[in-house]
Amino acid sequence: MAIKVQRNKINFKGKMINIGIDMHKRFWHITVLVEGDIVMAVTLSRPEYDSFKKILTQFEGNYVRIVYEAGPGGFGLYDRLTDDGIECIVTPPSLIPTESGNKVKTDKKDSYKLAKLLESNMLKKVWVLTPEQRAQRQLVRTRRQIVNHRSDVMRQIKSLLLFNSIEIPFPSRQQWTGSFIKWLHELDLKDEYLNKSLKALVHLFDYLSSEKRRLTHEVIQLAREEKYASRVKLLKSIPGIGALSAMEILVELQDIGRFETADELAAYLGLTPSQYSSGEHIRMGHITHMGNSRARTTLIESSWILINKDQDMREKYENIKYRRGGKRAIVAIARSLSARIRRMLLDEIPYKIGFQKAA
Repeated sequence: MAIKVQRNKINFKGKMINIGIDMHKRFWHITVLVEGDIVMAVTLSRPEYDSFKKILTQFEGNYVRIVYEAGPGGFGLYDRLTDDGIECIVTPPSLIPTESGNKVKTDKKDSYKLAKLLESNMLKKVWVLTPEQRAQRQLVRTRRQIVNHRSDVMRQIKSLLLFNSIEIPFPSRQQWTGSFIKWLHELDLKDEYLNKSLKALVHLFDYLSSEKRRLTHEVIQLAREEKYASRVKLLKSIPGIGALSAMEILVELQDIGRFETADELAAYLGLTPSQYSSGEHIRMGHITHMGNSRARTTLIESSWILINKDQDMREKYENIKYRRGGKRAIVAIARSLSARIRRMLLDEIPYKIGFQKAA
């Protein structure tokens, strides 16, 4: 462990210790603050928890708080610190306050800024799921990634055929059926290299289709477990939401009670309009796109089906579409749907067509 230490001789006994960590794959830069003064600046060139704990032992007897940014490093450090009884928050980078005119970015400045904002109680924190919840969420996310990858390969196959003037002898509704896949396997493009390219894509499609079926089965099994079954049943009462989309929503939201209002949930999902102010005028813009994109995508996809099943939702969609356009209209439906889902889960009541209970 290579540690470069800068210390200021300050008496910190009995005082609050605020620690900011700027995390990278190969090193962490750590700044320790006490009442605004830097007590220590440390660089761990081989960041390991045991090495970090050695630093923390220097502050035994003090109340210690630690912060780092949410990112590729995940929540392993949070888990270890929490298990050891040390307060730690993980803050979303997009919600860290910025200083106007200060565009200089260094690791030392970043860790100091985190520690300073933590000391001032100016940082938002992400809701950290339990390791079990994160693992279950990863299963559902992986299935969605496989589905998206499979769709990309489908487009690549059709693009290859179109570029080489190969007419598909199947109508759109019969494409990607067993007969269509059999035709792809037997298709001869009259060129060695084109055939190799097509076979590679078709074999990849077959593999992804197999993985999609396997993971779909796993997610359905998870949906039947006690921790999810009743909530999945409630969400399936919504036209446009089945077991898979219900699980995509539930694993992202988990404890719905953590959202005190429907607006707070909409903000988490990135379904809140951005706001522009000029003098006395306030203009509402497009949604922020800063929230949970996975749950947002599922809600919007489900909303397209919902407006064809629920007349009240259809009328709301048409009214907004007339004034603001189709994209904003379907986002508004998704926002309303999120509020209804929150109320349904809190009150344990199924969806009802025309359901207008306040969220």
